Amino acid sequence: MHPSPIAPTRGPPLWDMPEGAHGQLDPQAQPAPAYEQGHNDPGDSSMVSRMTSITLFSFGYWGWGNAVPQLVEAIDAVEKSRGYAPPIFADIRISRAVRAAGFDGNAFEKIVGPARYRWMDGLGNLAIKAGGETRIKDPAAASELLDLAVESSKVRRRVVYYCACQTPCRCHRYLVSKLLLEAARKRAQPVEIVEWPGGEPAAKEIVVALPRPAFDKVRRGAASVPLPAPVDLAKMAAVPWYSLLAVRPDDEGAAPTWRLVTGPAQYRKSGWALPVYDALDGMSAAAMRAEVLRAREDQGYRALVLAAR
Repeated sequence: MHPSPIAPTRGPPLWDMPEGAHGQLDPQAQPAPAYEQGHNDPGDSSMVSRMTSITLFSFGYWGWGNAVPQLVEAIDAVEKSRGYAPPIFADIRISRAVRAAGFDGNAFEKIVGPARYRWMDGLGNLAIKAGGETRIKDPAAASELLDLAVESSKVRRRVVYYCACQTPCRCHRYLVSKLLLEAARKRAQPVEIVEWPGGEPAAKEIVVALPRPAFDKVRRGAASVPLPAPVDLAKMAAVPWYSLLAVRPDDEGAAPTWRLVTGPAQYRKSGWALPVYDALDGMSAAAMRAEVLRAREDQGYRALVLAAR
């Protein structure tokens, strides 16, 4: 049977939602405003100089509210493996009063320290407080976020700007990404703007061998695949969104028998695990590849790039 569309989210993208359904989405999500229209194309880079390109990451902390220390540990491990210092986190929520304990008030700032935290509520979704369509409180503040990224890059440090929502295309952070791209274009600053941890799914699938009981649980529809300790966080927390995962029982020497779609490792009470977004058994390798690339495009995981000449 052909699997259902890959979508670890609740409902269609913001701009496809009827007005009456807005409240069913993540708390920061609303329909796209007028200024978002017409900026989906990274644009003409013919005027971009040979300045050094910088990368900024967007991120949604959905599901991490009770595991912030592990989240920071994972992100820092990935950036260290890439040759970068621990990143700076830019909080682009208009309000920090939330149910997620690790992100309520200044809880996150206390964990990472004030030197690695910026609250940029000017890039928050004004609709959270005032209602109506999604609109960024101060679109010009995207230039300040770009300033932060440029300055941080001088010491091999990158910026992760975050909100609560699970998926980029359903969150106001995607609009912030478009504003960042426009700010970079005005400066002729080459940039890559991508959902953390970035990267593209490899053609070769990840293979995990599980004890038979755990394998059977996955076959019955478990939402994640447990990772045996010790976990290489620099590798597993950097798995690109919608990568292919092959799971097999460890008591068989045969080829993997269950093919899934996964993403960056997540932390649960039982330990680290790879999330399961879909099962693609029964499809050809080419069809699986096409399916995940389509999903990445639809959900907003494709990088926005303004390249140097």
